[in-house]
Amino acid sequence: MKKIYIIGPVGSGKSTLAKALSRKMNIKCYELDMVVWDENERKRTDEEIDKIFNEILAEDSWIIEDVGRNKFAEGFRQADVVYYIDLKPSLIYKRCIMRWIKQKLNLEPYNYKPTLAGLKDMLKWARSNTKKRDLRIASAKEYNSNLVILTLDDVNRMIKGD
Repeated sequence: MKKIYIIGPVGSGKSTLAKALSRKMNIKCYELDMVVWDENERKRTDEEIDKIFNEILAEDSWIIEDVGRNKFAEGFRQADVVYYIDLKPSLIYKRCIMRWIKQKLNLEPYNYKPTLAGLKDMLKWARSNTKKRDLRIASAKEYNSNLVILTLDDVNRMIKGD
């Protein structure tokens, strides 16, 4: 596999899995949030987003992680496999809160400044994405029949390299 697309709710472990697979397979990984938002937390224009995203897709290999936005459906189409990380909502909420606390204490790096408003947004997105689980899975399957639903145990095994 040279092209891997990882989707799931905020806090599900997409970035962690993408980075672990990237190291293991020596394939560059991309967080699509960093395609949508620039380093100053400014949302890029659709033209800028499309240009950056198409440059990623043009590469021979990639690992992409995102919540599963339809805007990036071409990535689903081109992927050798699409992984959906399926965790219990309570675990996702706990992870969001723990991530925010660690970032607030500078124990973990962050892409966006950890504010209380940001935590509320993260929890709102987590709730919205977990409610859209079936829709996200159906949408990904529509574009790529090689969809694999991962449990927490599956993700942990993949990160450890088992």
